[in-house]
Amino acid sequence: MLAIKAINKRGTVHYEIVERLMCEQTIIEMSTNACHPFLVNTFTSFQTQLHACFVMEYAGRGGLLTHSKGRSFTEPRAM
Repeated sequence: MLAIKAINKRGTVHYEIVERLMCEQTIIEMSTNACHPFLVNTFTSFQTQLHACFVMEYAGRGGLLTHSKGRSFTEPRAM
């Protein structure tokens, strides 16, 4: 199974958002090249007029941001 992470490019005229997108792409590519056991692999990335997209392994239950909701993880939750 694969997942496509689509990030809306509308509003990316702000330098900080563009920088974050480029940083995220670099981190994803580096983690894929390293075959890190705790990170999903990314197979490719592409852009449409409206979105920057990453095609990656499907990981059920959502991403890290979904689970953290801006707060720290407890040790049991991290395990």
